[in-house]
Amino acid sequence: MTALVLVLAARAGADTIILQDGRALEADQAWWEGVVLRYLKDGQLYDVPRDAVDRVEPAGSEGTLIDPDVLSSRECLAGGDPSEALRHARLALFRDPDSLAGLDALAASQLALGQAKRARDSAQRAVGIDPGRRRSLELLGDSLAALGDTDGALERYRAAYDIESDSRLRRKLEALELPTNHVSSARFRIRYDGDSNEPLGLAVLGILDRTWEEYEELFGFSPGLPVTVILLTDSVFYDTTRAPEWAAAWNDGTIRVPVRGIDRPTPELIRVLCHELAHSFLAARVGSGAPTWLQEGVAQWLEGGHPGRRDAGLAAAAREGRIRSLPDLEAPFADFSEAEATSAYAQSLSVVAHLLALKGPGGLRRLIAALADGETPEDAVQSAYGLSYAELQRGWEARLRAADRAASVAAGGR
Repeated sequence: MTALVLVLAARAGADTIILQDGRALEADQAWWEGVVLRYLKDGQLYDVPRDAVDRVEPAGSEGTLIDPDVLSSRECLAGGDPSEALRHARLALFRDPDSLAGLDALAASQLALGQAKRARDSAQRAVGIDPGRRRSLELLGDSLAALGDTDGALERYRAAYDIESDSRLRRKLEALELPTNHVSSARFRIRYDGDSNEPLGLAVLGILDRTWEEYEELFGFSPGLPVTVILLTDSVFYDTTRAPEWAAAWNDGTIRVPVRGIDRPTPELIRVLCHELAHSFLAARVGSGAPTWLQEGVAQWLEGGHPGRRDAGLAAAAREGRIRSLPDLEAPFADFSEAEATSAYAQSLSVVAHLLALKGPGGLRRLIAALADGETPEDAVQSAYGLSYAELQRGWEARLRAADRAASVAAGGR
């Protein structure tokens, strides 16, 4: 009850309950729960039979009664706890499966957790109940944008904007309304931020199509919707794949690559495209549920990175106890220093190499499937490899030390 009281403390006004006999009751909050109206007053919870209620005049601007778990869900989401927000949204929908506010809270929580397909389904259900509900249309647009369906997202944003315009929706529209010149295939939509360069776009499309086929065979899945590729023709090309701030801001399923100064695919550009497409595959399947060590380790492996290329330095770190724990490598590397980020990327590639040595690509497929089912990274490792996080860490570090000893013996024999 404490969390509920905290939520209600910030709520202005009171709901007014008008009974059939004409009496009026003031409530801190009221909500329907099956055949009764429940209301909270001065910290006490009361029930009124539905047939004893004439009407309820809600205090909130939404003009409807809001389940307290919907309010708690919003509060948790604003406080940065989407998992708890999801739990409260589900509780609200358990009481009222057709609650529009509950469906909106569910979709918003799912989006925050990277579950774009589930968020789309929740928002579509809400729009099906009320096609003119602005918040549901916006959430449907958000989920479609996260899935790479730019046209679908624009359609929903425009419908929401027509109902009520605001600066947030305008910014979302402006972000998606890029120049119309683009190159497309069944798998990709290539757009330009800056002047169009269709010869380069067609060449990039060919590279990505071939890489898609390789990844689809390797992973056993592919993104359900076309992947948007934005070529930043006004930004000079550089290697974005080791830039923590870039990864944190841009690896959301859409591929963004600066290409100014390039008129044909170079080995560096091809490597970046392979790296970023790996992120798009993982984002489509797992969303934000994939830990950064897996995202970056798999992407480096698929770009052509050889896992042993940095193991010598990591072996020394393992000997000295300087290897980061796997939980420390789950969040994006945006707050790391350059040296810390370089080491974190190397460790990510190394642990993925260790997983490949244990059970090959099949083990990675099972790990990704477990994450897609909503398991935590630690639980997913247990499901796919039969190892706890601590056991995986010990085995990985032992492999690094063993490789270091082997290298020392080989060096001594020369």
